[in-house]
Amino acid sequence: MAPFVAGVKRNYIFGGICSIAANVFMKALADMKSINLFGVQEIRRNSIALEQALAAIPSIDSETVQQRLDRVRTYYELLNMPFEALLAFITEHENLFTATEYTNLLKVQVPGREIPADARDRLSEILSHR
Repeated sequence: MAPFVAGVKRNYIFGGICSIAANVFMKALADMKSINLFGVQEIRRNSIALEQALAAIPSIDSETVQQRLDRVRTYYELLNMPFEALLAFITEHENLFTATEYTNLLKVQVPGREIPADARDRLSEILSHR
């Protein structure tokens, strides 16, 4: 495609794909009711495959692609954490994700992960210190 479409136009066409894909991954969790370890692994594999495909497009900054999709992988890996460990992570990384994104992590049922009844209150307390 490079000989036929100028770099600026390629960047215009393909430059936003990574951001859109990362947002779709992040927002998809809000619609999930449950996910297991294998589902999280599948999402990780899909994000890696997407990263490799996007990095092959010359007009896309591969470092930006990696950063955005690393953020997606980190987000989904949080589902595998026990609740107390998740709260500790949130305390240390309050601004890594939005309050809504952190809340969505609590809504999804994960086999073997217990979410206490006061989980949202405790999360709100941590995030109110921003």
